[in-house]
Amino acid sequence: MKICHHKIYLCVIKKQMLPLINIAPSEDVFFILLLISFLLIAIIKGVYWKHAKLFFMGVLAQRYANQYLREENGFTERVNLLTFLLMTINFTLIIVKFQEVSNLCRISLVFFSVVLFFLFKQAIVKVLGRLFKVKDLAKLAVFFSFLFDKTLGFILSPLVIMLYFFYFEISSALILVSLVLFISSLILKLYWLWKIGTNSFGLSQVYIFLYLCCLEIFPLLLLGKGVFY
Repeated sequence: MKICHHKIYLCVIKKQMLPLINIAPSEDVFFILLLISFLLIAIIKGVYWKHAKLFFMGVLAQRYANQYLREENGFTERVNLLTFLLMTINFTLIIVKFQEVSNLCRISLVFFSVVLFFLFKQAIVKVLGRLFKVKDLAKLAVFFSFLFDKTLGFILSPLVIMLYFFYFEISSALILVSLVLFISSLILKLYWLWKIGTNSFGLSQVYIFLYLCCLEIFPLLLLGKGVFY
């Protein structure tokens, strides 16, 4: 009987240890992603803040965005890369938290899906620019589209940190705040793209509407369907 009890006890211990073994790798991934996010913020603030500040201010006034584009050089290219990586990591962490994903493969899938989503949209805009011989317009469309997404990714950094390290359970409230910021950023982006397209380039409102629906709103609806369902 004692041996049987020991066997049962060992079986219970093994069953309890299995979830811990499965959770540990995902916790390491969260820590690594957050550590990279910290590193990116430190580099942006410490080395490239002069250009990054000008980039983020472009959300509030077009003159800052125009000045950033005029100063295009190696520094601005690095700012573009660093803010892109920060954006994809923070978006991934929020989506993973919302879906309660703890599997390493699924976390990796979410990250690469976010990266491919933005790269695919950028590629589509550039291809359309080549087809219709409006490369400069396509370049501006990509810039202003990513401007708001990258700025949102930077703003979400403290919320992501609280989402994973706050002592109390406030995930629902933080995700709601993130959703409000996302919708506000989307509305502001659509407004700026519409304004620039009509006032600066004199494009037909029909073409602008089709662009916004096909390449800004519809892909986000598909992404949102994948996240919420």
